[in-house]
Amino acid sequence: MRIRLPLSGRTFFVWFGALFMCVGLILLYTGVQDATREQAYQKQGQVVEAVVVNKSIKRASREGNSSTKYEIVYRFTTADGRTAEGVDAVSVEEWESLDRGSPFKVAYLPGEPQSSRAEGSGGMQSPLIMTGLGSLLALIGGVLFVRTATGVWRDRHLLREGMTAPGTILAIEPSSVAVNRVRQWNVRYRYEDHFGRPQEGTSGPLTPEEAQAVEVGDALTVRFDRQHPEESIWDRTRMPVPEGTTVTSGGKRRPSFLKRLGGFAVMLTLFFVAMVVGESIPALKDLERLMIRHQAPLLAITIGMTVIGFVLFMGGILSRIFGGAGEPMTHAEVEDLSRSVRLDARPALARVSWYRFRGRSAGSSFLEQFTLREAKEAWRQRAWRASPRWRSNFVVMIGVLLFAPGLFGIFIVLGPNGIKLLFGGALVYAAVRTITGLVRA
Repeated sequence: MRIRLPLSGRTFFVWFGALFMCVGLILLYTGVQDATREQAYQKQGQVVEAVVVNKSIKRASREGNSSTKYEIVYRFTTADGRTAEGVDAVSVEEWESLDRGSPFKVAYLPGEPQSSRAEGSGGMQSPLIMTGLGSLLALIGGVLFVRTATGVWRDRHLLREGMTAPGTILAIEPSSVAVNRVRQWNVRYRYEDHFGRPQEGTSGPLTPEEAQAVEVGDALTVRFDRQHPEESIWDRTRMPVPEGTTVTSGGKRRPSFLKRLGGFAVMLTLFFVAMVVGESIPALKDLERLMIRHQAPLLAITIGMTVIGFVLFMGGILSRIFGGAGEPMTHAEVEDLSRSVRLDARPALARVSWYRFRGRSAGSSFLEQFTLREAKEAWRQRAWRASPRWRSNFVVMIGVLLFAPGLFGIFIVLGPNGIKLLFGGALVYAAVRTITGLVRA
């Protein structure tokens, strides 16, 4: 089972970073707003004695209520003599102890008597968690977005406005990247900048077919930055390509700008539809209130799953690399692997930009690929008992199965209803695809 992403590597990370940044900003805004309101209650909140005028039970049902709620309706008089009413959910013990006419202390904001709540409810824990998580996601997404967008802009800037120079292919070398067990290749070239100084550049991983299309000594066209002539790109845009596609900086074909823009518009529309629908479905509002009441244990579960899943995932990979299963890497492969990340091939693979190491270097790598059928059969035969390979594979898979729902679960617990709907739908979709793939394997 493979999920295809019709995006080039850095374009994918641009939108991935933008999504993380937007979600983080939404959580940050919501957290700051809730924290501001909580501070207002703590500093300006007026505590008065209200009178219970009614009490009701909203039992859990498939039509809307996900859990039984014990609500009371109360009436109170503000400091300026106005009468206001409010409704709040309380614990079953407090609900049973209250009758009509019973006193009930509430807090309200001056000038906003319609905003009231039971005395002692609320707290800064949820706003602070939401603000911290939103800040972290916005920071990570912002850094990822800026760095990858800068790289994309740089390549397009070089192709559009870079100075042109003839170049010569110096070497065609195997890289440390493999796609479906097929080794990729790098083309290293030399050119002279506008000052006559020799410079070198590299193409990034190419398929064997692309690498075989050129030979050492062939001429090519290079574009470089006037201010930083060491920054260059192999201009392959003049190569014939199918209609409706363009060529990336590494020569890979990708959908045209209009097609990519249409895909982004669909994603953006889906996001806004989820936000609108999430605020209009009563069941989701009830779910939000239920999660607020049980936020602390839900966060403990989701954060715990995320941390444990990440530890298992990275632990399984590191154990393969440093536990003797990895293959030693050459100096050139270490340089290759330390370059920026892309996803230009299917399945995802590491792509490159520019890094150089001086002196000694060392590293280790391993390549792993298996089908769901093979994993299913290995699980049935309990291959993890005797095979270190399958032991680490299952540890990595368990880590992914914990990390992904845990991370998405944090968004579901803390996010607004639209985020709950969007991330919940993504989890359900992934679960259905995974279970279907396992059943068919």
